[in-house]
Amino acid sequence: MLLKVLTLLLFSTISACSSLHDAQLSQRNSTGLTDAVTWDSHSLFIHGQRIFILSAEIHPWRLPGNPDLWTDIFQKVKANGFNTVSFYVNWAVHFPTPTTNNSHGDFQPGTYRDIQRFIDEGKKAGLWMIARPGPYINAETTGGGFPGWVGNIAGSLRTNNPSYLQAWTPYMTAVSKIIARNQITEGGPIILVQAENEFSASTANNIYMQAIIDLYRENGIVVPITHNDQHAGQAGNFSPDRPGTHVDIYCGDSYPQGSNRWAQVQAIYNSAHQAVAPNNPLCLAEFGGGFLLGWGAVDRGGTGYEKYSSDLTDASYENVFYKDTYSQATTILSIYMLFGGTNWGQTLEPTVYSSYDYGGGINENRIAGPKMNEMRLQGLFLRVSRDLLGATLLANGTNYTSSPLIHTAELRSGITGTAFYIMRQDASTSTALITSRLTVNTSVGSIIVPKTGILTFNGRESKILVTDYIFGRAGIRILYSTAEIMTWTTIGTTDYIILYAPSSQTGETALRFTSAPTVLGPSSVTNTYSNGTLTLNYLLSGSQFITITSGGNALVMILMDKETANTWHAPTIPGTGTFGQFFSIGTNQTVLVGGPYIVRTALINTNTLSLTGDLNGTTTIEFLASPAISSLIWNGAPITIAMTSRGSYLANLNASQPAPSLPALNHWKVAGSLPEIELTFDDSSFVTADLTTTNYTNLPVLAGNRVLYSQQYGFYGGNLIFRGHFTPDGRETAITTTVQYGFAGGYSAWLNGIFLGSSQGNATISLTTDTWPIPVNTLKINDDNVFVILQDHMGIVETSTNGGKEPRGIRGFAIVGGNTAFKRWKVQGNQASAANAPDTFRGYLNEGGLYAERIGAHLPEFPDSSWASGTPSVGGGLSRAGVNFYRTTFDLNIPDGFDVPIRLSITPSAITSNFRVQIYLNGWQVGKYINNIGPQTLFVLPAGILRRKSTNTLALSLWSLDRGGASIAGLRLVSDGIFSTSMKFTDYGAPDYTAQRQQRPIPVAIQPL
Repeated sequence: MLLKVLTLLLFSTISACSSLHDAQLSQRNSTGLTDAVTWDSHSLFIHGQRIFILSAEIHPWRLPGNPDLWTDIFQKVKANGFNTVSFYVNWAVHFPTPTTNNSHGDFQPGTYRDIQRFIDEGKKAGLWMIARPGPYINAETTGGGFPGWVGNIAGSLRTNNPSYLQAWTPYMTAVSKIIARNQITEGGPIILVQAENEFSASTANNIYMQAIIDLYRENGIVVPITHNDQHAGQAGNFSPDRPGTHVDIYCGDSYPQGSNRWAQVQAIYNSAHQAVAPNNPLCLAEFGGGFLLGWGAVDRGGTGYEKYSSDLTDASYENVFYKDTYSQATTILSIYMLFGGTNWGQTLEPTVYSSYDYGGGINENRIAGPKMNEMRLQGLFLRVSRDLLGATLLANGTNYTSSPLIHTAELRSGITGTAFYIMRQDASTSTALITSRLTVNTSVGSIIVPKTGILTFNGRESKILVTDYIFGRAGIRILYSTAEIMTWTTIGTTDYIILYAPSSQTGETALRFTSAPTVLGPSSVTNTYSNGTLTLNYLLSGSQFITITSGGNALVMILMDKETANTWHAPTIPGTGTFGQFFSIGTNQTVLVGGPYIVRTALINTNTLSLTGDLNGTTTIEFLASPAISSLIWNGAPITIAMTSRGSYLANLNASQPAPSLPALNHWKVAGSLPEIELTFDDSSFVTADLTTTNYTNLPVLAGNRVLYSQQYGFYGGNLIFRGHFTPDGRETAITTTVQYGFAGGYSAWLNGIFLGSSQGNATISLTTDTWPIPVNTLKINDDNVFVILQDHMGIVETSTNGGKEPRGIRGFAIVGGNTAFKRWKVQGNQASAANAPDTFRGYLNEGGLYAERIGAHLPEFPDSSWASGTPSVGGGLSRAGVNFYRTTFDLNIPDGFDVPIRLSITPSAITSNFRVQIYLNGWQVGKYINNIGPQTLFVLPAGILRRKSTNTLALSLWSLDRGGASIAGLRLVSDGIFSTSMKFTDYGAPDYTAQRQQRPIPVAIQPL
């Protein structure tokens, strides 16, 4: 285990000289309804203080089941440099059925739909919030956030269509009232609210957008309203600097990195913004934290995101592309996604698979990866460098340095004169090592820096270098520095500043003093003093402390290589009052902590510092504190500390814990789950599909005399079963069908229990038309015959075409030969439809239409004693086309104080084997696996839903689309690591079979296939 150094610095105040721009109050804009949140052309103000909004996008519903885990995510976000969370609210999750204007929707406490608790947990963590309720949210979720029933209304969506207005008004009323009571003006954390999403202006759209804005204001929203223009700040849709309907703050979005190669930086944000919204701060409401991946994105050897985030959106991507946004004067930046989570149940839409990891800094299994270290360094710098918020972009190009291969942007404060030079290789795709020197303008004139040594850019690297940077209690001025600033603070009467650069690079820092200072430090750091300037030269390696005294003032400079800096954290010490946990607004006191994997919270009580956090191994820490601090508590336990020769303290944090023994997945029970294919099946309880008209006018029925669109019958996700009855006269030769299932979907067809075949799409095909020849001796002449389709529903597409609608189900059907027609169609999705789904806790999107789901066989405590023994893996599985359902149980024994993220690993079978698997953990459908398409093979089993102290029920539906059947090559549990933690995990309660048995059909064991 490498020694990790922790230095703890007590932070007393942000220097008044770094907040001079806050005094420019007369130029601020407001909504006219509150002064709590205001803005000018440079930045946002909160309670009169400039603030850089560094925001993390997190979606409440994508952490399935256990809302306790919101605390974990929020604390990790705050610990890693962010001060804000942006979140969508998903209309489809909260309003499963059409409602009246008096409906309040489903925001059930204790579930993932508990938006109030989501907001409360964000505030507890000390995070501001940006609410984005839609109505349309995109977000790669089913319907783009529209409930399935919305497509049934007459006319187009996302327009001033009166039917659409009537549909969205109850939802937007309910959610806007929740938002209103959680605004900063009411003591809540919400500072901005977005209207619609990635939307273009037109005459009709202006009316629609104005209706949303008016509804917000009517329901008490007084903070600024924003809009996210998908055109990266170029179109100016609804900008306040344009005539017509407009929002208060205009934002763009950008996903600058491609999905298969490193991209060139395009410095377009500032110029585009100045053209369309010059009186607003530059706001990027979505900036790529990673990139979405879809079905078939990569080899089936992994989930895809792990490879992508390590290759294309790693920490070096953040270093180059995020700093480029700062170089263009962006001061509101929201990273999409910071934590992506899971498209569980039927919440996905056809372009994405179950994982929505997104390559974010916190992965789908809640692990903060190396990307968060980079974000922490950037976030801490932005937090204490408030002169950057009022700075103006003066120029940029390759003429600042001795090398034409280096690009530099110069931003300068018009009040303090502080300048920020943001540098990178001009060809941001380059992996070459380039050296250069930089010409800077300072308070003592133009200087070429460094005077000794060189600036090094080793490939995809960016630096923020400062001149005339003023900090600390004593107002110390850094004339220039070629090492980056991590943060600064004051302990008692001593100022501290931390500088860093990659290991083995050199740094040069010059500071202004009125008299010759005294410098104490290692001999490896050289210093000279001339004409009021102290110049330090050094090699970055480990950590080095230099004490500088001048005129009765003391400064400690801590020089670190970046690898060491990556181990440091800066939790705030909460202040008093409503916003006591918010930095700058409620507290300026913080501690800097290195070594631990995560430092969640910090408190000081008399002479004791108490820290909570996580470790991924035994860690040696070192800390500095005021003389008042004499003891340390870590996660509630006192830690022995020892003084070092340089006046700091050392402590050891023990995180030893043997790897848990993960049980094998054996002792499976199995039953068939497709009795509907049999001619004798009683479908009288199914919905009769007798509609002959549709409001999907842009995608009409292609053939047949009935509309078989599932949305029109109340089924909005999951597997669908259609049973068509007809009476043949013997001339029939085939049946033709067109099925619309969404990208990567598919279906299988049977006639009187005889398998006819299967058809499926891929990542770019969402419907197929097929003709199924009728086998000899299959028809029952002059009697009832049944044609059955089992369809995989891949979610409702988030379309901007076809009036915003796309149906799921059978778009066309015909019997070939003779004049026979279907006389009756029956359709079934999840039991009792969305309107009356029995599982009101997990929600209607958790289940589909398979027989096993309808009888509750996916739930814990389901009585499966009469089921046969059998495995879904090699040696078992299905012997022919159809569906089997498998159940097993396993126990874990994870001790308190440890976080052990676990996944289910599926070993792919031969790619020629066409089968689909749905995964259920303790009743929650947590993933969908498609063997022949991929890419996902690892599925998160979310903590809380995954029971640490009691029995878990794992269930699988296995659907073979091949005549010869299918089996899974392998199934096992795997761990993503072991972390000692202050988090308290509890087994999350949700209704089992017993709690729901009165609402379920009597379970009948079906012979497995």
